Amino acid sequence: MIHPSEATCFCVHVSKDSTNKTVVHGDDPSRNLFKILDYVGYSHDMVAERRRVFHEKDAMINSARDDEIVSVTAGSKAEGFASCFESDYDRLNVYTNIVCQFEICPNMFSKDSTEFCMLAEACHPGHYKLKLLTRGAKLPKIMEESFVKNHQGETYISSDLFTKELEQTVPMDTVGGCNKGTRSGPAVPSTRGIYHRDDVIAFRCVVQRELLADWAKRRRPFGWPCADVINEVINLDAQLVPVGCQGSITRGMEWRICFIYGELKLIEHLNECQYKLYILLKMINKEVLHPICSEMSSYIMKNVTFWVVEAHSQEIFRDENLMHVLQIALKFLQTALVDNNLPYYMIPERNLLVGRTTEKEWTGLISKIEELITEDERIINRLPKLREAMKTFPLDELEQTGKRRDKLELLELKRQYILASYWAPSLQREEIDKLCWHDERYRDARYEMYDMVLPTWRDYLTAESRMETLNTVIQAIGDAGAFKDNYLRFAHSYLSIVWPHLKSEVTVKEDTTEELIVELIAILRVKIERALS
Repeated sequence: MIHPSEATCFCVHVSKDSTNKTVVHGDDPSRNLFKILDYVGYSHDMVAERRRVFHEKDAMINSARDDEIVSVTAGSKAEGFASCFESDYDRLNVYTNIVCQFEICPNMFSKDSTEFCMLAEACHPGHYKLKLLTRGAKLPKIMEESFVKNHQGETYISSDLFTKELEQTVPMDTVGGCNKGTRSGPAVPSTRGIYHRDDVIAFRCVVQRELLADWAKRRRPFGWPCADVINEVINLDAQLVPVGCQGSITRGMEWRICFIYGELKLIEHLNECQYKLYILLKMINKEVLHPICSEMSSYIMKNVTFWVVEAHSQEIFRDENLMHVLQIALKFLQTALVDNNLPYYMIPERNLLVGRTTEKEWTGLISKIEELITEDERIINRLPKLREAMKTFPLDELEQTGKRRDKLELLELKRQYILASYWAPSLQREEIDKLCWHDERYRDARYEMYDMVLPTWRDYLTAESRMETLNTVIQAIGDAGAFKDNYLRFAHSYLSIVWPHLKSEVTVKEDTTEELIVELIAILRVKIERALS
């Protein structure tokens, strides 16, 4: 790995002249970085398209559901700040018939609703115990198994028992190559090679206006967010997720308050410089901070971004100041670590650093951030995606590479959109895939992606020698043994669905084996996911 002290910083400003060609304007690292982020997948247009597709996918699926759950994309996918296979795919599943509130006023909702009273006594700010008020007619079995009675005979729901039960009930497509991951906080994770998914179950919280009263009225000298956005945020439901505060003696009974819809609304109102600051902080966390302390998360970086944006004039958040505002954010994070206190943006009384670090990790993080601040623009050499992009010359070639990358992702987003349009609760995954493959739009998107990632794929089965095999493709992305098993299981499960269509697109010998066909299907999937990770 290149250490920043050994690297030469690539400091040019790129833009377009009247002939639409890339022009070098001289030493301007901030504008250069701003533009390079466009070329590696974070342009305004790509962010907007991801948001649109995931929002519309969720709407289609939820309109087809026949249960009491609303399932939505959350995290970096919903924000639009991650490519299709970059980072985890977070899925939030909210029970609409389970309602949490402060007042002990049962039967405020329909007879099918289960109601809980939120009790904050002896809990860290932002965490609550949930006392059962009303048992609804359609109570999920997973909840029945999670109830606990206290000495007074009152019924509470345990977050720890709930998540353990959830781990046993979340469907896992093991035939399609997925493996169950290790439980992380409120999430039940699953993986298939590059693809990572986190499923979280949440309950509705309908007292968000009370919870956010102080947030809504606090003084904001620079007007972010504006009054209209604040009003939108406080009118969006909050959620309670099954995880307690680290270090709490009642952690297994606590539920954490979240404002997932509200925070997404705030993200939508970051300008381009502000969201690119957030993306840079996430990259720095992944490559530099998380290896020191696994508890450092993108969520922490999001809160740093919100605080920095609120606390500074909106005038500084421009392309020419990107490196400057990154310095501001790193210094803010450093101060938070020194104080061992990073207030949660929505409820400042909650400290996001509680129980996060050991003494060794704490000192290591502070020291490392001091290094990053000192490095200034050379920090980019620590971030592989940006470092590799900066090596690409001439700059027109980098732009063209970025356009090809964006085109591939747009095709993958189109594929996922079509897939969602066929989703129905009564259909198994294989049945939905068959419907998709009979759709010409879906096949055309697939074939165009195949052409982009492996131009020789149509002749792969008859080639005398093959430069790329599943082994060579997988070696570059991680745990070769586990990944190979994941993708081969995936390809085997798709063979009977895909091959009736694929065989008319490829050249085949009489003695072509099923194993070779499966390997081709696996290679194509790996290469698409790797290109968009």
